[in-house]
Amino acid sequence: MHLFLIVVLSVLGMRGGNAITDSTTPFINGGAKTTGKTILAVFAHPDDEGAIAQLLTKYGRSNKVYLIIATDGRYGVKPGFPTGDSLAALRETETTCACEQMGIEKPIFLRYTDGFDTRIGVGKYFSQSKELKAKLTAKIKELNPDLIITFGPDGDTGHSDHRMISNMTTEILLKEGWVDKYPLYYIAWTKRDDDKFKMIGGLNTIDPAYINVSIRYSEEDEKKAMTAIQCYKSQLSKEEMQEWAEIEAKDTLNVFHFRKLAVSKTQQQEF
Repeated sequence: MHLFLIVVLSVLGMRGGNAITDSTTPFINGGAKTTGKTILAVFAHPDDEGAIAQLLTKYGRSNKVYLIIATDGRYGVKPGFPTGDSLAALRETETTCACEQMGIEKPIFLRYTDGFDTRIGVGKYFSQSKELKAKLTAKIKELNPDLIITFGPDGDTGHSDHRMISNMTTEILLKEGWVDKYPLYYIAWTKRDDDKFKMIGGLNTIDPAYINVSIRYSEEDEKKAMTAIQCYKSQLSKEEMQEWAEIEAKDTLNVFHFRKLAVSKTQQQEF
């Protein structure tokens, strides 16, 4: 039986057991631990998992945490690094390294070309979308997770691939009737998160009223996560890695927010 996790997910790793004092966001407080579960994170690119590295590290200690990466990241080209197939292979190596550092399962790569939009041609876009949806559906069924995590419909930074993987994951659960079987949690960034990450152009946010899961992580989780991001050498310079680590160190709240997909089954005769 799959666990209903709105309460359960919010409580691990609180420093000293104290409640969080950010009055702008609702928090769920409970007393159970999430252990022995299967957690699936679904993202678009190699390195997207870095967005919640602390959380994946936290749950990797006592759960099976799987990561699915839909595209190969070949268009994330930086000066001094290879391109094309060579870059795609390098980025897989980097994400594998990050997963090892976080203590989660080996990543699952679906290896579609990033820039997943109609620039590749409308016909090819439709055929690849169908293929990706079929593969992702099969993987979800195979892994049979207790919950799924992905980007919200905002796409994190608004990246079209981020929006695509969020939309496709949601579509699969609705199509297959899996909304209750596989609870889906969208990453929910707040204005505070947006202000925190101005160096990448900020994040798309939601109203705090729609947040229903808030999860604390520890200093040890953060330390391991910052070690994991050092794997992304093709995407982040040493200076950018250092800046990221410094930003996280200044943030003592140490919390991630999520919004659970909820679908009303109430029937009505009019809008």
